Amino acid sequence: MIPHRFVAVLLLLAAFTSLKGVETVVNGNATYNTNSNISGSVSGWSSGWGSGNTNTGWNYVGQVSDASGVYLGNGWVLTAAHVNSPTTFTLNGNVYNNTGIYYSNFTNSLTGTTNADLTLFKISTVSTAGTNIPLSYNLTITPSDPAVFSTVVMIGLGGTNGVGLKSWGANYVAGINIYPINVNDRASVDFVSPNSGTNYGEIVLGDSGGGVFINVGDASHPQWELAGINEAILQGGTNYYSGFVQLSSYQSQISAIVNSVPEPGTWALLGIGLLFVALPLWRGRQKV
Repeated sequence: MIPHRFVAVLLLLAAFTSLKGVETVVNGNATYNTNSNISGSVSGWSSGWGSGNTNTGWNYVGQVSDASGVYLGNGWVLTAAHVNSPTTFTLNGNVYNNTGIYYSNFTNSLTGTTNADLTLFKISTVSTAGTNIPLSYNLTITPSDPAVFSTVVMIGLGGTNGVGLKSWGANYVAGINIYPINVNDRASVDFVSPNSGTNYGEIVLGDSGGGVFINVGDASHPQWELAGINEAILQGGTNYYSGFVQLSSYQSQISAIVNSVPEPGTWALLGIGLLFVALPLWRGRQKV
C-alpha cells in the first residue's frame, strides 16, 4: 500500500502551477547558515568523504559567473547549463581560469533525452595568484536515485541580489520527476520540501549550479555523495519548492570524463559549441 504521505506529495506536485528558472538554490536569507560548521547540525557531515580526505562537500562549492558550481576533481567543475558563460571558478577567494573545454551533451540514462541542465567545464588547477587548488579528492556522484523523504544538504552562493556568501541548508526530497520542466526545456529534476525544520534550505538568486549532497551510508558509517545540481524554484500555491538536477541519470557519463585523461582538445570538440547555444534564460524572482 502506498503511504499516505507519499500520496499527499504526489498530489501536491500534480497541483504545481508555475516553474521559475533561476540563477540559484539554497537559503531564503543570504546570512543564514553561512559557515562550514554543518557537522553540528547534520549527523555524519564531517566524515564519510573518502579515505584520508579532510575536506567535505562544503569545500568543493564555489562561484561560477553570477551563480555557483561544484569542483568534482581533476580540474573539472560542474554547474547548471543555464548559468551565464562560466569564464572562471572562484573558490575561497582564489580564481581559477576556464581552459575553454566544455561538455554539455549529457544523455539521461532513463529517458534518452539530451537536454539536462548541466555543463561540465575544465579549469586550470593553478589560480591566477599562482596557488594550487587544495582539493585532491574527487567527489563521488551517487549512481542511485535519492529516495523520497531522504535528507539532503544544499550548498550555494545565493544572496538577495545574486551572488552572496556561501551558505547551506538541509531538507528532504519531496518528489522525483523525470521529464522536461520548462527551464530551457531541461529534464530530470527532484524537488525538496519548502520547509523541514530549523536548518531548512530554499533556493534564492545565485545558487544555481551549487551542490546537493546525500548520505548514502548510515549513522555509524556515513558516506556522502553528490546527488544533484541546484536548478530552479517550483511554485505550488503559496509554497516554493527547490529543484535540482538528479545526477544519477548522468553519473556514468560525468565520471568517465572527470576520471579520464583525454587528448588535448578532445572534450572541446565534443562540447564547446553546446554551451553557447542561444537559449532563453529564465530568471525567476526569489522568495526571501
